[in-house]
Amino acid sequence: MKTFVLTAIVGATLASAAPAAAPVAVTLAASAPLVTFGTPLTLSGTVSTQKADKPIAIEATECGSTQQVTAAIPRTVANGAFSAAVAPGASTSYQAGFKRNLSPAVAVAVRPLLELTKVAKHSYRARATAGQALTGKFVLFQRYLKLRKRWRQVKRLPLGAAVPGPAKPALVSSVAFKAKLRRGTRVRLLITAAQAGPCYAAATSKSLRV
Repeated sequence: MKTFVLTAIVGATLASAAPAAAPVAVTLAASAPLVTFGTPLTLSGTVSTQKADKPIAIEATECGSTQQVTAAIPRTVANGAFSAAVAPGASTSYQAGFKRNLSPAVAVAVRPLLELTKVAKHSYRARATAGQALTGKFVLFQRYLKLRKRWRQVKRLPLGAAVPGPAKPALVSSVAFKAKLRRGTRVRLLITAAQAGPCYAAATSKSLRV
């Protein structure tokens, strides 16, 4: 009887001394911290179990919302790595989860897609494409001062009502305007962070010569 009790005590002691299983660690990183609306980016990470073919839930919380939605469910490869392509509609926070184990959140900022088009002599159209309407926001029409090597504001333009873009969730806000400039002048559009925010970063269009 004494031998049985001693064996039980020794077994319990060894069991209590056994190291606890290491917690599962999940990492997540974005290929770019800032993208233009409509431009995809890659989210990648690892799971410390290093097991293959395990589903990873990548959840997204978009600016203006408190709700997490599933952006992608990639599966791990042999070393526990995973990746997925996403195209955020606005500045978004991403988090990867494996079972109940979560990665730190990763923030990705998004800037609107600005486009400047010359439609006729002295006539232009400004377009801002984003995942949320930018109606009522102001864009700046600027010209480049070659000697001073800087941009100067020519007009401050309010964007009109948004219309659906070529694919969801794109919404296009635009404004037509006129401006008389010397031939050969470089021009562009700018939207400041104050106007684009809180869900978008500042952005500029490609420049063109009039």
